[in-house]
Amino acid sequence: MLYPLNVDLSGRSLILVGGGRVAERKACSILSAGTEASICVIAPKVTSVLQEHAAAGRLCWKQTCYADGMLEGAFLAYAATNLREVNAAVASEAKRRGIPVNVIDDPAASTFQVPASIRRGELMLSVSTAGGSPALSRAIRMELEEMYPPAFGVWLERVSSLRVELQESVSSSSARTRFWHTALRPDILTMVRHGAMEKAEVELRNAALDFGAQSSDCTD
Repeated sequence: MLYPLNVDLSGRSLILVGGGRVAERKACSILSAGTEASICVIAPKVTSVLQEHAAAGRLCWKQTCYADGMLEGAFLAYAATNLREVNAAVASEAKRRGIPVNVIDDPAASTFQVPASIRRGELMLSVSTAGGSPALSRAIRMELEEMYPPAFGVWLERVSSLRVELQESVSSSSARTRFWHTALRPDILTMVRHGAMEKAEVELRNAALDFGAQSSDCTD
């Protein structure tokens, strides 16, 4: 069973072997995360999208076939070619060097999996089947996209700001805990989901005032 882990890729070297559509999706997913990772694609040919990213300096393209030794210095490796023997060779080198590797369509040969995910600003929701059914992961991800529209990214920013304010206005830690249990109730999240952001924030701030008054009358 896999253990979920979010990793900061800033300043890390990522090597992606393969230049087809799967490699393109993986590269674009990394780029969309807004990290400062160094991405190197190794393949004699790549898609037009990968060529554009390379031309813009967003990734490095080594226009050659993979050979043993090319993973040196990598933090993560991806084997995304349509040749099983090449993918197996990449996995073998990665494991020999102690580098986590993801092999397309072969969970058993992989040491990590990339879950299907959606991003709403700093909010990230992900779902994984440990490689058992990528189609199911995508289906659930599509449901999450409808349940949590982009407004939740904005909402998270506002909630984070209010959380800082609450550290001062609500002095009791137990009161703050009770506040969050109440404040993020379903009706407020429904307001956010439907775009009624200002109304939701008013409800949240009213709840903060009530709990602030309560906490001033007692201490932990």
